[in-house]
Amino acid sequence: MRNIPNYLDDPQQILFWEFDEFILLSIMFGIGIMVNYLGVLTLTGLVGIKYYRKIKDRQASGFLLHAMYWYTGVGSSELFPTSKPNPFIRRFF
Repeated sequence: MRNIPNYLDDPQQILFWEFDEFILLSIMFGIGIMVNYLGVLTLTGLVGIKYYRKIKDRQASGFLLHAMYWYTGVGSSELFPTSKPNPFIRRFF
């Protein structure tokens, strides 16, 4: 039996995982097929989902997107952002 979401903004579910967790597993599965270590990398993906879920549950919503922007600079909607500071500058004087 499948759970019906209570709200429109609930994350999409695929089998037992949310969409972003499923993407992590599918990436590890695909890499496992390419390098011929399917069992090892699928198991690594499942363990990675466990820790990813722990991090996601402890933090506020949107934390991972903010952390990705802060540490890598990825996620800017503009080519040269004018209103956002450079994420690699740690001190502002």
